[in-house]
Amino acid sequence: MKSDHPKTKQLLSWVSEAQFAASEWRSESWDDMKMYDGGKGQWTEEDWQAAEDAGIDPITINRTFPAINLLLGTQVLNKFNIVAKARTTKDSEISQVMSEGIQFVLDQNLGEFLVSQGFKDSVIPGWGCVSPCLNSDPRREKLRLAYRDWKEMWWDPLGSPWLEVDRCRYVFHNPWMDLSELQGLFPEKSNELKEKFKELASTERNEWGSFTQDEATTVEEYKQLLAGTQWVNADRVRIRPVEMWYTMFRALWFAVFPDGRVIELKEDMPIMEQYQVVNSAQQVVSANVRKVFSHTFVGDLSLQRSPSPYPHDEFPYVPFIGYLDRYNFPYGVPRQIKGQDIEVNKRRSMALALLQKVRVIAEKDVVSGGEPALQALYEEANKFDGFLVVDPGKKDKIEIKEQGQLSQYQMGLLEQSEREIEETTGVTAERLGYGSVSQSGKAIEKKQIAGSTISAPLFENLRRSAKILGNQTVANIQGFWTGEKVLRVTDRVSGAEKFVVLNQIAQGEGGAIEVRNDITQVKFDVVVTDAPMTDTIREQNLNLIIEWVKKSPPEVIPHLMNLAFEMSNIPNKDVLLARIKPILGIDPREEDMSAEQVKQKVVEQLEAQQALQAQEQKFVENKQRLEIEHDSLENEKIKAEIAKLLSDAQVNRDRLTLQNSKDTRKANIDEDKLELEGLKTGVELVDKMMNSGNSEGARQ
Repeated sequence: MKSDHPKTKQLLSWVSEAQFAASEWRSESWDDMKMYDGGKGQWTEEDWQAAEDAGIDPITINRTFPAINLLLGTQVLNKFNIVAKARTTKDSEISQVMSEGIQFVLDQNLGEFLVSQGFKDSVIPGWGCVSPCLNSDPRREKLRLAYRDWKEMWWDPLGSPWLEVDRCRYVFHNPWMDLSELQGLFPEKSNELKEKFKELASTERNEWGSFTQDEATTVEEYKQLLAGTQWVNADRVRIRPVEMWYTMFRALWFAVFPDGRVIELKEDMPIMEQYQVVNSAQQVVSANVRKVFSHTFVGDLSLQRSPSPYPHDEFPYVPFIGYLDRYNFPYGVPRQIKGQDIEVNKRRSMALALLQKVRVIAEKDVVSGGEPALQALYEEANKFDGFLVVDPGKKDKIEIKEQGQLSQYQMGLLEQSEREIEETTGVTAERLGYGSVSQSGKAIEKKQIAGSTISAPLFENLRRSAKILGNQTVANIQGFWTGEKVLRVTDRVSGAEKFVVLNQIAQGEGGAIEVRNDITQVKFDVVVTDAPMTDTIREQNLNLIIEWVKKSPPEVIPHLMNLAFEMSNIPNKDVLLARIKPILGIDPREEDMSAEQVKQKVVEQLEAQQALQAQEQKFVENKQRLEIEHDSLENEKIKAEIAKLLSDAQVNRDRLTLQNSKDTRKANIDEDKLELEGLKTGVELVDKMMNSGNSEGARQ
């Protein structure tokens, strides 16, 4: 350890510096918590006493409580997931394993409840804290998440662990605890701690400021008082150590890799490991960077000083911030509505008093007996069944005025203050589910959205805190989960449990030894994914799924129906899903499959689908070929029939032609016969004529 570290005396000066600088805003945050608690805490002692002296019964109408609870309930219903994303394609599968590791750490440490408590502190006092740390008990998960009370947390007033992390010099935890518990953590310092306790207990405040009267001390004193014990006693001795985390600059060497990983080359790193890192790195650089150290002490007694054991090299605290003022000091929602809520209390108390009391105007001689008689007359006038007795002839000298009409004005101003509370916090009547002046559903929905917009910065800061929590958890997982580890992760949607083995030593192809699900050699980015589940958004999502069901193919509908049931708020949903999944054709055993098994099954389904498509394509091609062949055969048959018809037609034509030829020849023969017969007849006629002429000549 180098000698340039701050001494214990300087660290104690930082404690006093932080406590003095934050005293004002922390006092106001303490009052903000009183506003949430309600009751007499919403009244100052002076106002309470003044009201009683005036004959007014102080009434507390806590408008802060429902406004804060709506914001807290919105956070409970709008859960988010902290997811790890890989920077390279080949690491996409291992990023899912890291996401399950983050969820495992949250599950083992009631993480969602710690986040809700941190958010509650950010909304009310304005500042909350969750610490990703280590657990020394081997019976429990090594990576721990611990809640830190805002009253016990302090930081450098010249920086901010929220906005100016690089400028924040220190952050420290200053809890009250039993002396025996601290001795158990540092057994080698047991006797020194006992002597230091005696020294600190001898005075209320010493030069180290050990008993600073802050909010944590106020709570401690109050609980000691309720327990009926003295501040310091032999039965339950309490002490307040300081766990200081601070930064120092160091010149170091780093190996930088293409995927974003940066490995510090430490002096105690084995030479072969250092050689492998340097040989595989993209470049090796030297830089002067901040390193975080821890120092635990009580007063001027140093208990332990060491470098930060966490690989992220940041303050091991995740801040939850509501709002910041102009000095970058945190504050919560009650700060802005404190005045209106106090006004509501006073005006309601005054309105009730005006309804109950009457104003009496009387002359001194209206009754005999002086001041006591007049006081008795006033008290009698303010009774519901008052019986007033005045001296004879003095009736006109007394006047009683009812003040109910004045109460109406008080109630009108009260309602205005209530509207201002709604406008300031965004917690409108529509968001609370109360009656609204808006008649249409669209108008009510717009007012609900407007109210959500006002409170949106709170939830934006919550997501930022979740991202810081995720970054530190990822770094701790990579730094401390170096061996084989089995995770049981519960799915947040279906409720199914999964088992994942990290850093699993297995035999690969060719007999080579390989590490599966190795999460230590990958660079991850943390993403906070929202899962808004307000009634309005849930209804919109269910309506969207129903529309998908109407338009989806039959094989997709069972999965959409299963998703719709998982998103719903139906009582005994798990039992209903267990019964309905077999009906929908969903195998519940598949929910326990790892990412690799799911991937393998999807690949097999795709291969089977491709094979089926290939068979279907082949069937279609064969069918088309058969149809073509069938069509070809049909065409040949038709051609043959056509040829036969053509042949028959030709035969008929030839036969007709032959017949026509015969008829023609016959006609020609008949014609020739007729012609011959005509010639013959002519010849015979000529011969006859000639013969007849010759006979006549002879006679002559």
